[in-house]
Amino acid sequence: MHKVRKATAEDVVSIRDVATKAWYNTYLNIYAAKTVNELLAASYNEQHLLKRLEDQLFLVVEEDENIIGFAIFIYGTELFLSAHYVSPSWQHHGYGSNLLSEGIHYFKDDYNEVYLEVDNKNEEAMTFYQQKGFEKVRSYTHVMYGEAMDLALLRKPLK
Repeated sequence: MHKVRKATAEDVVSIRDVATKAWYNTYLNIYAAKTVNELLAASYNEQHLLKRLEDQLFLVVEEDENIIGFAIFIYGTELFLSAHYVSPSWQHHGYGSNLLSEGIHYFKDDYNEVYLEVDNKNEEAMTFYQQKGFEKVRSYTHVMYGEAMDLALLRKPLK
C-alpha cells in the first residue's frame, strides 16, 4: 500500500536515487549526458536537498516503505511545483497523480493557481500535466551548461 508524506532528512539519499533514475530515463533522450549529470549534481546533492526540506513543501510517496517518487512545492507570493518525479519502474500507476493532488490540496485555500516548468520535448510530462488541467502560459529557451533547453511555463487554476 502506498503512502504520501512529508519528506525528512533521512529521505535525501532515496530522493536522489529517484531523481537520478527519472532524469536518466527521460532526459538522456533529450540532452547530453554531461548536462544531465551536471544538473543532477547541482539540484540533488545532499546539502541542497536538506536546505530545500527547510523552506519548501517536500512530499514523498512510498510503496512498501521504499520511496518511489517525490514532489517539491515552492511557496511565497506564488505557488510553484519545482520538481515532480516518480521512479520509471513505478510510473503509470497513479503515484505522480497522488503526489500532485496531495500538494495542491495542501495549498488550495491559499493560492489561486500553481505553476510549473517542463521541457517541451518531454512529451509524456506535457501530456500528463495537460490532462491534470495545466495550460501552457508560454514557451522559452533557457541555456544551462551550454545547452539550449526548450521550456514551457504551465499554469493550473486552483479555484
